[in-house]
Amino acid sequence: MLESMARASAPDRRRRLAAVVVTLGVAAGGYAVLAGDGAQAATITSGGWTTNAGASPATVAPGATVSLSVTVTSSTTRRGLVDLEVYRGGTKAFQRFWDDQAFSAGVARTFTASWAVPASEPAGVHAVKVGVFAPGWTSLQHWNDTASSLTVGSSSTTTTARATTTTTVRPTTTVGPTTTVRPTTTTSGAPSARFATLPPRSALPSGATCATQVRPAAEVRPMNAPYDATPGTVANTTYPRVDGHYTGTTDQILQWAACKWGIDEDVVRAQIAVESWWDQRSVGDNGESFGLGQVRTTAHPSAFVDDNAKRSSAYNLDYTYAVFRACYEGELTWLNTVERVGTYAAGDLWGCLGVWFSGRWHTAPAETYIAKVKDYLNQRIWTSQGFLGYQG
Repeated sequence: MLESMARASAPDRRRRLAAVVVTLGVAAGGYAVLAGDGAQAATITSGGWTTNAGASPATVAPGATVSLSVTVTSSTTRRGLVDLEVYRGGTKAFQRFWDDQAFSAGVARTFTASWAVPASEPAGVHAVKVGVFAPGWTSLQHWNDTASSLTVGSSSTTTTARATTTTTVRPTTTVGPTTTVRPTTTTSGAPSARFATLPPRSALPSGATCATQVRPAAEVRPMNAPYDATPGTVANTTYPRVDGHYTGTTDQILQWAACKWGIDEDVVRAQIAVESWWDQRSVGDNGESFGLGQVRTTAHPSAFVDDNAKRSSAYNLDYTYAVFRACYEGELTWLNTVERVGTYAAGDLWGCLGVWFSGRWHTAPAETYIAKVKDYLNQRIWTSQGFLGYQG
């Protein structure tokens, strides 16, 4: 079937990684007021790091520039990477980081950045997040998720659901043949701010181009290391663009697949959390489904030539989102010949995610799966302490 398997229930173990990500928002902790009309900054201490941050002005019009400031203090002398990010809801709007910075015990350091807010930036409250990692993004050490915020245009509010995890059982269905995704255009470019969903018939970037646009990301699944370091060995016979020619951390591989197949990177993060909790070792559907995307052997035999979908994280996701793209392009016309709700057509992102799970178009099992992915997306579950602390 055109789906993989759903991940078993998430583990109860809760071990934090050695790192920091600080979100600027209203929170508990000490407060320091920035100069001028900057927003208040909440001071949080954990993992031997103390952080706060702020934005000036606190309200900025689209097309204007806002100054962002982050203060970081370490309880010991050491080096670290400071990462600053601005989010509107679940979408990253801006990022700046400073790698391999020296910290003396008890001495505060301040880092500043300017964000030229795009004229097209949606209005509303934006969360500013700051991470402190070991140099080279190798480990996450402290998380301050409630430090401050800034407003673009008029104010708005957002609600984040609390993370929960459940076991999803995939239905068994018969599916029709798959089709080959069309040849695409190779482009070039610098590292991307983020990867968004591209409309049907868009020219997709090559895997090589996407490799240059992936942003640094810490490894939150050390157990994936041998799989993340293994590229694919052969091109896929069903989807010739699939080759798995990329290595990196787990999140970087997710970014790469999102870029290559034109799907929103946070949708990818959420769906793969549902499928495997980002664990390439995952096996489900009574031993039939494997890896990050839970690619099913009985439905996708071409993905398992030379065991590529099992051995290579990049190949597993490359194949997963090739199938998504074929659906999104409107190429899986056989969906209109089997059980369905409504009429299958191109351009329905959520419908195609549901097909990956159920092999059917908007049926009840597909809708349950879609709701789960949306829930994880709304929670940004991959940033939660339980997710980051998973050890397998």
